[in-house]
Amino acid sequence: MKVLFEFDGKNFVMSASDAAEIIRLIHSHGTEVYERKTNWRTKEESHHVYNLNPTEVGTMRLQFITEELYGMGKLKGRPQED
Repeated sequence: MKVLFEFDGKNFVMSASDAAEIIRLIHSHGTEVYERKTNWRTKEESHHVYNLNPTEVGTMRLQFITEELYGMGKLKGRPQED
């Protein structure tokens, strides 16, 4: 069985252990966030780096996909733009 790991609006196909590793890395090393803010009145930019606690990391979406569905999708390949 494969896992669909949603990131940036795309579903990446991977093993469950690879998806677990990504989540582990984000939770153990991705606790700092960078943000650039612009004050729209003054147009002044400020840059911020700060820590998140694990509940603030956000949501990642995981779905399981059967080998049958994976195989059918693999045969079809990239969809054609009409």
